[in-house]
Amino acid sequence: MKQIAIVIALCVGAWFFFVGGRKLDEAMVRDYYQKEAHDVYARDADALCKRLSRKAVIEGKVTAMGRTVESSQTRDEACETMKTNLELFRTVGDRMGGILTIEYDYHIDNIEVATDRKSATVSGTSVLKMGESVLQYKSNFTQRLERELGQMRLVHSNGVTVVRLGGAGAMSQSDFFRK
Repeated sequence: MKQIAIVIALCVGAWFFFVGGRKLDEAMVRDYYQKEAHDVYARDADALCKRLSRKAVIEGKVTAMGRTVESSQTRDEACETMKTNLELFRTVGDRMGGILTIEYDYHIDNIEVATDRKSATVSGTSVLKMGESVLQYKSNFTQRLERELGQMRLVHSNGVTVVRLGGAGAMSQSDFFRK
């Protein structure tokens, strides 16, 4: 009897590993982005990094202060960038007296679930800003998500981001970065 129970447990585990833990649908994709938004509001870089696959490739163009930089990052490099950006938001908030909050919004334009339901390609836009116009990141993205051992993970991202700093009533960039 004990051997039968072990065989059944192994079969269930194998099914989950090879089939059940790898299938996804549109609701799971939407849930992934809702959880990501929660992590952004919480400024939780570690949780955001956990959403990236170990094989993640993040490609993008970022335009800031008139310069465009293209990059391709691995998971570890992308995590470091997220930590740096969230630290920048903390620094901006501190320098502005702690009165500014993060606002994050995203819009999913299209979700295309693969026929085998193992991956989904998502296109959309997002806006991450601090204050009304002190610091803004506006992005267009196309991302591929997969399930890995029951968890949704970002495997590939290609995006274009425009960073704006300043605005009416805000301090100038040179004043802000002066020590």
